[in-house]
Amino acid sequence: MNSELKNKRVLITGVGIKPVEFVFKDITTGQPSHTSVLVDGNEYKANIGAATAFECAKAGAVVHIVARTESKLQIVKKWIEENIPGAQVEYSAVDLGDLVALQKLVASISDDLPLYWVQSVGLGAGTVQVKNDNPYLLIDDLSEDLIEAELSVLKNTVSLLRLLLPRFRKQKETRVCIVSSMSAIRSVISGSMHMAVKGAVSRFANAATIELDKDKIFVTDVRPGIVDTGMYDSEVVQETVGMMGKNYGYDYSKTNIFCAPPSSVGKTIVSALTSEAHILSINMVARGQWPHEQS
Repeated sequence: MNSELKNKRVLITGVGIKPVEFVFKDITTGQPSHTSVLVDGNEYKANIGAATAFECAKAGAVVHIVARTESKLQIVKKWIEENIPGAQVEYSAVDLGDLVALQKLVASISDDLPLYWVQSVGLGAGTVQVKNDNPYLLIDDLSEDLIEAELSVLKNTVSLLRLLLPRFRKQKETRVCIVSSMSAIRSVISGSMHMAVKGAVSRFANAATIELDKDKIFVTDVRPGIVDTGMYDSEVVQETVGMMGKNYGYDYSKTNIFCAPPSSVGKTIVSALTSEAHILSINMVARGQWPHEQS
């Protein structure tokens, strides 16, 4: 454990894990690219929120992790505490779409330390049922449930930030990282709804950056590409993303797609939370993924 975030509490929303159903390999090392959560003999893939919680705890922060499913939060808490001596992990099982529950969450967080926030919410497991676990659909195939679930990511981000602002404005300074996606700035076939919402979250983060800067609330928009969270383990998802790559001149038929480890995003977020500068935005992709920053 180091001390970059010592005496800070980091609220991390969107913490989750998934079973390991496929193993992607790093283009350079050939090693698995997921961040492994090994607890009680069971292995899971950490999502960005879980990996960020680990990296923040390693940097000395008290981490307060949030998701809907308590059992997954307990696994993540145990994983962090077993691997980082002295780690302090709090958790709250909360539906971010429930405004009353959000109000209770904010009220329950101790004010003994300055509070930072990492919002890393996407379409979690069970949020909406889609065939083959594939949210990358043609316009004709979009369901009303999927549209509503995607839009809820933006709504929940706005709702929670509004509730946190009174506390943030009282602090000497506040750091906020909002994780959107490279999908916010580049489009592909089968990605219309996903890219629309990621773009909206990214633009909201950008507008918040400008609006809140004078309150010493420093917002960073973090835009990762493909990250090995378990979301891409389905063969159908891999085929769909492979087709996306062809739009940019990349053929993954012999190698499969390449994914960044969630830990790489977590480490980058720690850098944004601790930098002496205000980092406005971060674009990052796996080595071997198409690196285009626009369509």
